[in-house]
Amino acid sequence: MICSATSTAAEPKKKSTIVRATVPSQMPQLATRKMLIERMKASREYLKNSLALYEDIEEKQNADHQIKRELYQWNLISRSELDDSERVLSNTRSEIERIRQWIAEDDVALSLTEEAAQEELTRLPSLPLGGYDETATLIRYNGAAHWSLVGVQKIVSFYRARFGRALPISAMGQSPTHDRMSLDHRDALDVAVQPGSTEGRELMAYLRKAGIPFIAFRGQVRSMSTGAHIHIGRPSPRIIEVKYRSTRPAVNDKSPAHG
Repeated sequence: MICSATSTAAEPKKKSTIVRATVPSQMPQLATRKMLIERMKASREYLKNSLALYEDIEEKQNADHQIKRELYQWNLISRSELDDSERVLSNTRSEIERIRQWIAEDDVALSLTEEAAQEELTRLPSLPLGGYDETATLIRYNGAAHWSLVGVQKIVSFYRARFGRALPISAMGQSPTHDRMSLDHRDALDVAVQPGSTEGRELMAYLRKAGIPFIAFRGQVRSMSTGAHIHIGRPSPRIIEVKYRSTRPAVNDKSPAHG
């Protein structure tokens, strides 16, 4: 397996920072946000490097597995040897998919922290029920329907029926990336589509017709491959107690990708 990232266990233990709704508190809040963004960027870069290494390993394991299949057909190796080869290859492919999911989550989380969008969202007035608003950075709709993740299947079904493929979900409910950004994302869904694309426009039209609230982040995030997405659900409130967390666990950690 690939060596994990340098441990942060030796770092001094940091105290939690309380974010208050007063003007002086904005400085520590902004400093905390900057620190979390830098950690996430470092984590994302590490994941991209790890992904490339895993893909090289997968290519070699796949070639080895094909050879073992031929050897087995000629009765030159046992069935257990072939099964072991297949299991190793399957595990590596699972790791690759997990890392790709983590990268997609970090793309979305970084787009949430993009200063222009974040500051604009903070400054904008609350929308009344049924209210709709567009700016150069984002689109908001405060649908009146009762929303929870129980309703996700209807959106999934609509998207598949309309576009013939699976809804590109990048985050379902709370994830480690939202934990690190101190955002309460438990009742929200992120969909990795460009709001200005055909899929994005039709998905937003469907959500408005159903009364489902959403925030659509436009465009590409600076220095990132992507970042535009549609956040389905109420805006994610910032958790009051901001907890300092280490960067992403090592990629060979077998814990689930979503918390």
